[in-house]
Amino acid sequence: MGVAILAGPPRQRRRKPRPELLTFEQFCDLIHEDQKADLIKGVIYMQSPPSDLHEALFAFLFPLLTNFVRHKKLGIVRGSKSAVRLGENDGPEPDIMFVSKERQHIVKHAYVDGAPDLIVEIISPSTAHIDRVKKKNQYAEFGVREYWMIDPNRQIAEFLRNHDGKWEPITLSAEGVFRSQAVPEFWMRVDWLWAEELPDPLETVMHILNLAGSKA
Repeated sequence: MGVAILAGPPRQRRRKPRPELLTFEQFCDLIHEDQKADLIKGVIYMQSPPSDLHEALFAFLFPLLTNFVRHKKLGIVRGSKSAVRLGENDGPEPDIMFVSKERQHIVKHAYVDGAPDLIVEIISPSTAHIDRVKKKNQYAEFGVREYWMIDPNRQIAEFLRNHDGKWEPITLSAEGVFRSQAVPEFWMRVDWLWAEELPDPLETVMHILNLAGSKA
């Protein structure tokens, strides 16, 4: 039986160095006000400029929620490029978020320091995996109470509530009405989101609030 003679020590595979995890503070220093990005587990995910379909839906939902919350004095709505510090290495920038009045202390001058009660993401083809997987897991882990994923391209809306770190679907009514658990008394018809011409947000919020003179 022969014996192999090695001319030198066996070659070892070089391990690739792990990329440095960015902190929330570094993320804020790197991302400018005119940019939109998310920090997830220490990695920055840049977002492409939004489509017209995305912006049209944002222009409907943001004032709808803002005016409802303001009228009911429920808290604060922020959107688009407001960062959320969830942890040392986690800082997403949701499309829309709501923080209840009881927790308004987490809303700082430059960011929100903690999990909002509600986060809304308007899904584009380029962000689908991040919104449906990475950010969905991130939001559940850090205690976001309610998560809406609204996909105008596929006309799919998912409404989820957080139960002990796991998402559970919120069931619509037989008429297709969604009622939020994070925003008390807020409701909307899901088919409003897919209308060829989106409803006027101010008239719609009057309809939700059941105020006289609504044309929604």
